[in-house]
Amino acid sequence: MIALAALVPTVNTYVAQRQNLSELETQVSQQEQQVEALREQVARWEDPAYVAARARERLLFAMPGETQYRLTDTSGQDVPLTEAERAEEAAKDGEWFSVLWESVEGSSRLTPEDIPDETGSTDDDVSEQNPADTTDQDTDQ
Repeated sequence: MIALAALVPTVNTYVAQRQNLSELETQVSQQEQQVEALREQVARWEDPAYVAARARERLLFAMPGETQYRLTDTSGQDVPLTEAERAEEAAKDGEWFSVLWESVEGSSRLTPEDIPDETGSTDDDVSEQNPADTTDQDTDQ
């Protein structure tokens, strides 16, 4: 019985350490994958053709001697997105239920300072009134 009482905590510690080691190995492999992805991204940015393509796409840069055309409708606004571009934008925005859930989570992070008191005034209203009160007191004296 004494040997069993001495052995159980040791075995529990061993199992807990093995689980911890397994979790850490998984975390290390994930971080190694992230590092590899970042190295690939850095290698792409070292390619002048990639940099030029990104500058053309994001910043609307043009090479010397080129003429860029920007399509607008009769009101001067940009041409509406094509169906494929709209689908891509919608996919980028995420599913409607995930956007809804993020909104719910954001509203649950309110602090007591975010909620106005019963009179409807906020901390900003009080801070705006204080400088005026001190000015009135100075003029009364």
